[in-house]
Amino acid sequence: MNSVHIDEVDLNLLRLFDAVYRTRNVSRAAEALGLTQPAASHGLTRLRLLLGDALFTRTPGG
Repeated sequence: MNSVHIDEVDLNLLRLFDAVYRTRNVSRAAEALGLTQPAASHGLTRLRLLLGDALFTRTPGG
């Protein structure tokens, strides 16, 4: 299991996680946070690497 200390986490990445979770869409999350879609995707990649988890995966139902 990957151990992460809160001081290692850019808290903006948690805001991004929340926005993606709520909107179920990276582009809409980016818009809600005032980011470009590539910036949001990059941030999500950083968070995935930091946590060692895919976080969100596409499924046939969305």
